[in-house]
Amino acid sequence: MTRYWMKIALGALLIFAVGMAVWVAAKKGMSSVHSVFDTADPISIPIKIVSFRVDGTPLGKIRTIRFLRSAPKQVSSVEVTVRLDSASFADRIRPCTLRIDDVEKIDEHTSFVCVGPDNAGSPGVFEPFGQVLVEGTDIALPLLLPTAAVAGIRNHGRAGADSLAPSGAPGASAVPGAAATQPTP
Repeated sequence: MTRYWMKIALGALLIFAVGMAVWVAAKKGMSSVHSVFDTADPISIPIKIVSFRVDGTPLGKIRTIRFLRSAPKQVSSVEVTVRLDSASFADRIRPCTLRIDDVEKIDEHTSFVCVGPDNAGSPGVFEPFGQVLVEGTDIALPLLLPTAAVAGIRNHGRAGADSLAPSGAPGASAVPGAAATQPTP
């Protein structure tokens, strides 16, 4: 008889523990949603599957895209963190200002354009909107986006932030305002 009551007590304890775990997970999820929509905290999107290409040449992988916000619906800049396949690539891109010409999507063909600081494009066509950080180094390269795309990102808040997520990333949607360039054949 004691064994019977022990099974009942253990079953009740197990049900309580599972219920508490579900409650804590739901509470944490709601807190994360609040952090994304109701605060000015940065939004980080891990990528790790999209190649980092400069002038059409693959140099490594894009690791994360981080949207820095000045208010809940105002993206002020973007940080793209990349990991290079070889340390020698760091010297190749160190003098670059990276530019993105076509901002419709990011996929396996996305390529940044390396321009010198004096050759960033026509004034008013491109503007600084963040930086590209290289993991394991102190390299932080300026990132230029088309002025129209920057205005769209700033005016659309969450939609603009969603649009910079790669089309191949889980949960990401390709919306106008995304950052990508197709290499020229």
